[in-house]
Amino acid sequence: MSTAALSLPRRRLLPGLSWVTWRQHRLALAGTFLLLAAFTVLMVVNGRAMHHAYVADGLTTCGIVTGPGCAVQLGLFEQAYQGWVSALPAFLMLLPMVIGTFLGAPVVARELESGTFRFAWTQGASRTRWTVIRLALLGAAVTGLALAFAGVFTWWYGPWTAIDGRLSNSIGAYEVSGLVFAARTLFTLMLGAFLGALIRRTVAAMGATLLVSVGAVLASARWLRSHIEKPILAVISSAHPVSGAAPPRLADKPTAWIISQWTTNAAGAHLTSAQVRSVMQQAAATLFGSGPAGPGRGPVKVAPDSRGPLQSYFTQHGFTQWATFEPGSRFWHFQGVEAAAYVLVALLLAGATVWLVRRRRA
Repeated sequence: MSTAALSLPRRRLLPGLSWVTWRQHRLALAGTFLLLAAFTVLMVVNGRAMHHAYVADGLTTCGIVTGPGCAVQLGLFEQAYQGWVSALPAFLMLLPMVIGTFLGAPVVARELESGTFRFAWTQGASRTRWTVIRLALLGAAVTGLALAFAGVFTWWYGPWTAIDGRLSNSIGAYEVSGLVFAARTLFTLMLGAFLGALIRRTVAAMGATLLVSVGAVLASARWLRSHIEKPILAVISSAHPVSGAAPPRLADKPTAWIISQWTTNAAGAHLTSAQVRSVMQQAAATLFGSGPAGPGRGPVKVAPDSRGPLQSYFTQHGFTQWATFEPGSRFWHFQGVEAAAYVLVALLLAGATVWLVRRRRA
C-alpha cells in the first residue's frame, strides 16, 4: 500500500456540523441511551413475569377483570404487582425532565460560558446553521429514543389496561405511554437550550430548566389536561330518577378518570365536605357498628366491602352521588392534543434560541 493511500483521511459517517455535534454530545447521548436501556431491561424482565402471572392467575378466562367473577384472581395479581404499577410510572415520568436538563441546557450555555462561541461562530457555517443543526439532531435523537421507550412501557403496562386503564391513572401510566413522554422530552430539551442561551451559565440554566419543566408538567397534569375535552356527567347512586337525559353510571366505567365528585340531598342542594363526612359517620355507625369519629377518637372504621352498603345507605336516605369523568376511550385524543402542545412550544423555544444566538455578538 502506498504512502499516499495511508495518508488519506478517514471518511466520517456524518458531514460537517453534524459530526461536530456528535463529537461534542456523544457522551451525553450515550448516557441517555444507557439510562433508558437500563429501565428497558428492568421492564422487560418484570413485564414477562407480570404477563405470565396475568394468564396463570386466570384473569384471561374469568370474565370481566373488574367483575365479581375475577375478584380472587385479581386480588392475587394485585398483591404481587400493585407496588410496581404504583411506583415505577411515577418515577419514569421524571426522565424527560432529567434528560432535557442535562442534555439541553449545555448546548448553547457551555459555548457562551467557556468563550468557545467566538471560534465556533466565525467559521464557514453561520451561527444560525450551527444552532439549527445542533437542536435538530439532538431533538431527533432524544425523541426517537423516548418514543421507543414509551412503546416498551406500553407493553409492560398492558395487563393493567383492563384493570385501571391508561387514562384513569393520570399521574402515572398516562405520563409514560403514547406520545406525551416523547413530546415532553423534546420540550424539555428545547427549554434547556433556550434557558442556556438566555442565562449563559450552564449550571444555572440546568437548575432553571429542571424547575420550569417540573412546573409545566404539574400544571399540565393537574389543571390543564382535564380541559382538553369536557368531562361527562355521571351518577354514582341516586334515590330517584334523574331529570333529563339519563347520565351514565360510573360503575359501568371502571377505567374512567374521575375529575370531580359531589353529593346532593333530596332537595338538590350540594353537601359540603363536612356534611358528607357526617353522613358517612352515621352510615358507618348504622351499618358496621362504628361510632362517629371525633377529636382524638380516630377515623371512622369502614369494612373493606363497604362501598355497596354505603351507597345503599345514601340512596335510602335521599342522597344522590354525582361525578364527572373522562372515559378511557379518550386516551389517544388526550395524548394527541397534549403532545401537539408540547411539540408546538418546543418549536417556539427552538426559534427563540436561534433568535438569541443571532443577536449575540461574536
